[in-house]
Amino acid sequence: MNDQTISELDEAIQFNPEDATAYINRGYTYYKTGDYDRAIEDYDNAVRLCSNYETDFIESYFVHGGQEEVRGAVELLNRISYNYYKSGKMAAAAYYSGVSLLFAGNKPKARRRFENARELGFEDDTKIAEHLENLKSRK
Repeated sequence: MNDQTISELDEAIQFNPEDATAYINRGYTYYKTGDYDRAIEDYDNAVRLCSNYETDFIESYFVHGGQEEVRGAVELLNRISYNYYKSGKMAAAAYYSGVSLLFAGNKPKARRRFENARELGFEDDTKIAEHLENLKSRK
């Protein structure tokens, strides 16, 4: 995992900006290099891009060899959520907890966390709305 890997994934995303898997892989690469802000951004994009017909995206990613990447995402997002919680930023903690739960495949709890983040006044309601809309059609 190096600059070449990131460059190749940048090209893949530029070629197909709707490819959630490319965002997951680039996010994992950023995660492994310590660029947590970019990793979170890519994981969030991947979750947002899970279209309605991809109801089991996260689970299928585990099955098809992406376990390490998804585990890395869950670990990172849990850490970020906890740090927000410790600093008293409850809305952000709830939001990142929701994304983590979504990556872990727990859709009902993810939905509740996103709704909680909204109630607590999370700064970007557009992101929450996108996640909740995608979750409506998921099994």
